[in-house]
Amino acid sequence: MKLVLRQEFPLGRFHATPWRVNPYDDPHGEWPPSPWRLVRAVTARWYQWAREALPEPDVAQLEKLQTALCKSTYAFHLPPNARKGSPLRQYHPTEFAMDPPNWRDVGVFARTSKAPKKGKKGQQGEKELTEDEKKIEKQVKDLKIKKLSLDLADSGRWTIEVKALKQAARDDASIERLEKNLGKPTEDWRRIADAGRRSYGMSLVQDNYWCVAPEAPVWWFIEGDDWTDDLRELLGQCLERMTYFGRAETLTRVRVAGSSDKILQANCTLADKRTADAVPVLSPLKEATREDIERTTDNPEVVKRAIPPGAQWLYAVRPERPAARERRRVPEHRSGCHLMQFAIGWNVAPERRAVVRLTARFRGAVLRELLRLKTGDASANWTRASRDVREVVADMTGKDANGDVLKGHRHTEFLAWCEDGQPTRLLVWRGSRAFDADEQEAIQLAAARDVSWAAAGSDSDGWKVRLVPLDQAVPPPPGFGGQSSKLWESVTPYVPPRHHLRGGKEREGESMAEQIRREVEGREIAHSVEVELVGTPQWVAVHVPRREANKRAFIGDRRGQMVRLRFTTPVVGPIRLGHSSSFGLGLFQPVAEPRRP
Repeated sequence: MKLVLRQEFPLGRFHATPWRVNPYDDPHGEWPPSPWRLVRAVTARWYQWAREALPEPDVAQLEKLQTALCKSTYAFHLPPNARKGSPLRQYHPTEFAMDPPNWRDVGVFARTSKAPKKGKKGQQGEKELTEDEKKIEKQVKDLKIKKLSLDLADSGRWTIEVKALKQAARDDASIERLEKNLGKPTEDWRRIADAGRRSYGMSLVQDNYWCVAPEAPVWWFIEGDDWTDDLRELLGQCLERMTYFGRAETLTRVRVAGSSDKILQANCTLADKRTADAVPVLSPLKEATREDIERTTDNPEVVKRAIPPGAQWLYAVRPERPAARERRRVPEHRSGCHLMQFAIGWNVAPERRAVVRLTARFRGAVLRELLRLKTGDASANWTRASRDVREVVADMTGKDANGDVLKGHRHTEFLAWCEDGQPTRLLVWRGSRAFDADEQEAIQLAAARDVSWAAAGSDSDGWKVRLVPLDQAVPPPPGFGGQSSKLWESVTPYVPPRHHLRGGKEREGESMAEQIRREVEGREIAHSVEVELVGTPQWVAVHVPRREANKRAFIGDRRGQMVRLRFTTPVVGPIRLGHSSSFGLGLFQPVAEPRRP
């Protein structure tokens, strides 16, 4: 008859030490579980079942069950993903008892009389030791006796204590040296005991466990000629009462498999001879007796044996483990997501003039994460990526597979929202198409790391910001929620895409107002707009593509200007205009029209 057992480990761990193996000497532990351990565990549970079900234990019935187990052959299906855990060292309690008290030998010696010391105004002050007593004190301290205390209280006596750990461990050598200097005490040495306390005795053990997923059971394949239906039913009764297997913390559930179970094929068998990569597994001999099985580990006939009587070593080759790979964390995918917001936290507040440095570096981090997700290569970049991958990430990079700029503002924009001139939120916006699952995950992964807003060459932690994701409960900034308005004001400075000054004088037809009007009409935002410059110009960093970085005559900024736009009819945002408008500059917000008196 062939039996199949299904064994689970609810805590996800199996911990057992092979026979006569010190856990400090064998970091691998027992795997697969040994048949000898199963036979002993079933025997123990049989006694429990017999106490519950039988008025008188039928030992002959137990011996039949043991014989069937010992004469059977064993094979396993071990979970391929089972892994050896990192060894843990921890203290286990051994007993709960009273600590031994601390013992002291106390001796009192006569002192010479003390001479009074004059105090202020003839009053009697503190008393001091005589020269002879000082000499005696120095001699006692020079003996350097460990755990000795010398009491020089004003009692006319020397009181000396010599501490000992045990009642019978009197420090005769130290006492003899003291008597040689001080003479005999006025009375015999007294033994005094301090009160002890109850505590645990502890032993350091090493836990060499195996990680076994609770949903991935171990299948036992047991085959033998001595099995009957009655023994099969008896085995099931014993297995129902089995709660742990191996060390006490290894909880288990084991039962005889039924017809509804999806039984897997064996992937680990036991052999008589050891081969390469095989591990020893303790198994019962066919002629093992009940006395052999029930012997405890401290039995005199077992202590000095390499293996217990009635057992033998068989050998198993563990199944090959699949290659380890990172389990991808898939965040929640938001459908129809065109805007992702992040609050900006800092040690040093980022300046509004440094907005482009912040958004450009965050964009680079997002592209690296997206290429890694698409290719599986952590070092992937756009240059080495295949043409297909370039096409897939085109909406994020803003250029097609050939490196040409996308038309129609299809690309993703990285913007910064400012309040009172201070960047408070980083925005990732794309109006042409919602972000898919990979793009959302890449943005979230990039935001998990700090981003620097400092100039090139400075990467100190003080100049980095932390990006905190904001959920859908946070409303979008003004202009990104579909609002319309006739009046729009700058959130970040506007930088004209073309130089509007030449020799300090404004170029004809290239004023800021003219460039804004052309862009508003070209992007079909409105047919006409009234432009008003607000405040004084200010220097801001602009985005320079890597292919043009060497063409710059200087590493500097461009002059930007805060602007107010007034349209004849309400206009729907968001509105971004000018140089580096996809990196946070030239962003506008709707404002309410001032009331006329």
